[in-house]
Amino acid sequence: MNQTAVHTINRQDLACMTEITLEGEVTQLGEVRNFKSHPYLKTHIPEDISISWSALRSGESLKEHYHPCASVLIITEGQGRSTGDSQVDIKAGDVVYIPEWNLHGFIGKGENGFKALSIQFQETAIFESEENPETTYFDRESVPLEERQLQIITREELPSIHEAIVGGVHHNLGTLKNFSSNTLLQELFPSNFSCSWVKLENGQSLAPHRHQEDSMIILTEGKGCFAADKEFPLKKGDIVFVPEGANHGFKTEANQSFWALSVQFNPTGLYENQESPRVNFLSKFDQLIERNNQIAQDFYNNNHTFKISIDSLEKQNTLLDCLQVMSDHFQRLMYLRVGLCDSKAHGKVFMEHFLEELGHNKSLAKERKREKIWDPILESSCAWFVQRNYLLDNSERIIMVQMVLEKCAHLFYSHFANTLQEKSEHINSHMHADEGHDEMGLDLLRDEPDYKYERYFELQKESWSIMNLFIHRIGELL
Repeated sequence: MNQTAVHTINRQDLACMTEITLEGEVTQLGEVRNFKSHPYLKTHIPEDISISWSALRSGESLKEHYHPCASVLIITEGQGRSTGDSQVDIKAGDVVYIPEWNLHGFIGKGENGFKALSIQFQETAIFESEENPETTYFDRESVPLEERQLQIITREELPSIHEAIVGGVHHNLGTLKNFSSNTLLQELFPSNFSCSWVKLENGQSLAPHRHQEDSMIILTEGKGCFAADKEFPLKKGDIVFVPEGANHGFKTEANQSFWALSVQFNPTGLYENQESPRVNFLSKFDQLIERNNQIAQDFYNNNHTFKISIDSLEKQNTLLDCLQVMSDHFQRLMYLRVGLCDSKAHGKVFMEHFLEELGHNKSLAKERKREKIWDPILESSCAWFVQRNYLLDNSERIIMVQMVLEKCAHLFYSHFANTLQEKSEHINSHMHADEGHDEMGLDLLRDEPDYKYERYFELQKESWSIMNLFIHRIGELL
């Protein structure tokens, strides 16, 4: 696994325990899934923190027990009741503080029982192993009953934060509730752990950002979307592990919402100090660049054309035939872009790029020495870029040409220059001639207003999809 990438682990990916033998007696657990049963989480969660999903169906019970460490049970779904020293009802959103030596058990109530996260601040989770279960039925009466009562902190009683101010810019957080705003939880949590409830709803988003510490987002209710360098759906039970420095953001669609737990391995939450949050939000420009790099990487890794071996002269000729179609259209695009430009700053970039590309299609035709092929998919995909150019403004033309066409060209020529068995002057020269073309004029996008960037993101996505169609067709013809 890529150690700097965001990873999503679903609840079902974690090993499940349903019973354990304690002191010669079989104890039914309902469902327990320890986070550290997953190799990635075991590597990245600190040794002295243990987290497990727990679940009891309606009417199902966990036998009363006690242990020498305090723990926290966060009810994420449904309802139940505690048994033992304390008999209290519990529901979704409750944080149940379990003192050391408290005799406690639980029973699922309502239609579906309840699901919860069980957290202990020690290396071994309760019920993690039969050899070291971290629980006991031995005498503990030396601790007065009033000192070992369960305490419940409801989600509603935690104060809400709705925005963060970073560099003078206000950023929406949805609803965020720091556990450390409660004195009891603040005293319980060690120096390498903090936790918050987070809610996004009805189209709200948390803009892409990064921070210099690992974190986890654990969806407990509803569904939403991871939205940063790439986008993918999230549902309850998903654990999103975000390594330090990784870009991440979240959003919901209209009529969609989710609750999640945001966990950092740090004594304070990211937004706890509202005057100095430990977060760097990405500008829209930075988001565009980061998304482009991620799309390009996925494009190269997933398009089968880059996995084809050009092991014959006929395949190489076919490859060059396909490139001729793009090269001819690209020359038209270069002429048009210069002719349609109405900005001095953009015009300078367009003319410089035009002069460096001028005549490349003719030199390719000279190298090929054969008739040009006609293929409907190659023609229509290349023509899309030329026709789209009429409808774009100057900054959008930079996105389409520099960020997509030239970025793809750099990947394409660099790859095939190193894999062709026969030398191609066109491909070898372009491996070097195209270097830096994918960055020309990008600084002109920095000062564009934020409202334009939704269009930019959409154009970026469309352009890469057409480019993918073109390159995929080359693979089919090969």
